[in-house]
Amino acid sequence: MSQHTEIALPDLAYDRSDYTALRAYCCKIPIERIADLYYSEDSPQVEQGLERFLIRMRNDMIERAIEHNPAFADILKGARQGGAITSRALDILVRAADPPKLVPHRDQRISQWMRPKTVQPLREEGVVTLGQLVDLIKRRGPGWWRPIPRIGRGRADKILRWLRHWPRELGDIDDAVWAAGALVDVDQLPALDPTSPDAIAPLGTFRLPAYLSGADGANRAPAFCFIGARHDLEAINIFLARYDDQEETQRSYRKELERLVLWCALVARKPLSSLLVDDCLAYKTFLAAPWPAFRGPRAPRHTRRWRPFAERPLSPASQRLAVVVLRATFDWLVKVRYLGGNPWVAVKDPKVAKRADPIKIERALEEDAWANVVGILQQRGQVEGNRQDRVALAALLLMGDSGVRRSEAAAARRDRLEPSRNTPDVWLLTVVGKGHKERLVPVSLRTIDALRAHWRDRGLNFDDAGGEQPLLGPVVVPGTETATSRHEEPNENGYHPASLYNLVDAALRRVRAFADAVRHGESPPFTTEQLLRLAKTSPHAFRHTFATLAVESKMPLELAQEILGHASVTTTRIYVRAREKRIAAAAGEYFGSLSQSDAAARPNAVSLEAHVSGAGDIS
Repeated sequence: MSQHTEIALPDLAYDRSDYTALRAYCCKIPIERIADLYYSEDSPQVEQGLERFLIRMRNDMIERAIEHNPAFADILKGARQGGAITSRALDILVRAADPPKLVPHRDQRISQWMRPKTVQPLREEGVVTLGQLVDLIKRRGPGWWRPIPRIGRGRADKILRWLRHWPRELGDIDDAVWAAGALVDVDQLPALDPTSPDAIAPLGTFRLPAYLSGADGANRAPAFCFIGARHDLEAINIFLARYDDQEETQRSYRKELERLVLWCALVARKPLSSLLVDDCLAYKTFLAAPWPAFRGPRAPRHTRRWRPFAERPLSPASQRLAVVVLRATFDWLVKVRYLGGNPWVAVKDPKVAKRADPIKIERALEEDAWANVVGILQQRGQVEGNRQDRVALAALLLMGDSGVRRSEAAAARRDRLEPSRNTPDVWLLTVVGKGHKERLVPVSLRTIDALRAHWRDRGLNFDDAGGEQPLLGPVVVPGTETATSRHEEPNENGYHPASLYNLVDAALRRVRAFADAVRHGESPPFTTEQLLRLAKTSPHAFRHTFATLAVESKMPLELAQEILGHASVTTTRIYVRAREKRIAAAAGEYFGSLSQSDAAARPNAVSLEAHVSGAGDIS
């Protein structure tokens, strides 16, 4: 069994005679002549078959050379297929087969150190370098390997032992860090009691009783399973761990799976891995009108007041999203052979009215309203104790002046921000957006000034920093266990995207309170309509604000698309299409022209009245 879990590339033990013999073989010298020249009659190479030995040696060296440098693949293509080997190709093979003893580094490819059977499944998970592998293990904890098909416990243990040989070069994988890993042992959690009125609880706080666990689910695949999941909750945790570096996506998937698991246990009373098509249809109906016990006002997950659904019914779009998410989850569980089939493929998506503008650009602030929001926060930020206003201003400007998403602002790092070499009044920030795609976004000087002020509040020098500190970090850490754990090392971790939402939302409430206090003055900062819109404004609206104002200021669509990270320019073009105010303005002109036409036509109407009256007299 050991040969199936061996992960490190073996050392190639060939001597100078073997290399010379291989050169001769590649030059088409008869194999008998090579044996006479370079080997004795009882040498193991001759006894096992010299030609077979030299062919295997050639293939080993080709594989090693390509793993060390994929660029060699084209050069060695003919040799790999059994053709002739040029002198240049043979020199490459010899150098790659006998390299000096190397020390691994975080930015090196895993393929330089490990066998292809270990490299390939990691590569399919997006883990290419040794540093990415170490970070993944730290992030996921002891069960890091479970979501990765074909990486079993034995291979995972050998990978871990190998990585721990190089703590200084690759980073120390400390067991203490693992305690907070995402893949916790579900079986150590308290059991959920379906008959209890307090049974509704979030994922990660309960285990399911044996008859609901899915360990023997009716839809479990009979073939060998590619993930180490014993029951449904472990399978869900393994699926969610695949998105542990995409917090927004992971939260969306967790919410829908959480709802389904609770429905399976408390309503359907059957395991998730036993659901049939009619069960899925029943859940689809449930989404439109959840039981009252499943609904409630927004509350922290750790409280008994938490409920999986809000008080208001789900919109058709949210119902459709739930079905799409569940179908994708079940599809993955089928691919890794945890489930035998996907019952959601027979369930149609809920019908949703197609919006004329799928992006809610009406939430964007007008130019004067946006300027007044910034101005009020700048004014408040001049007060020494208003540190929260200063960090909120920096966050708002990153979204409203640069068009970044909330999650991108939360993940932004100082070492990815630098002045433009071409334009003195612009800085450039590299962010990682959807699909792990990097892009450059412009950063205004007023954003840089806001960041400098925020960094002073954190006891840091913005212009002296060169490390990976987050651009935005809390100046006050709440006393909760999660926050304390996240910010145990000051300035190492930035805001969680959800915390950034709360920060911006609180700042906007202060802006509205200020506006209310001065609304009856000579020049109130907002109109009544703008105040109403501001009350409904979310952080994402500031990204729309940037897009709308940029396009309206004649920024080329292709550049706006690149800054916003849209996959298609069609999405960016939405910001050019007629918005509500343009529709209203155009309609106003049209209706005005109709009124003028009516006025011009009135004499004719009088004449017609007289004519009708005369006609009446005639009759």
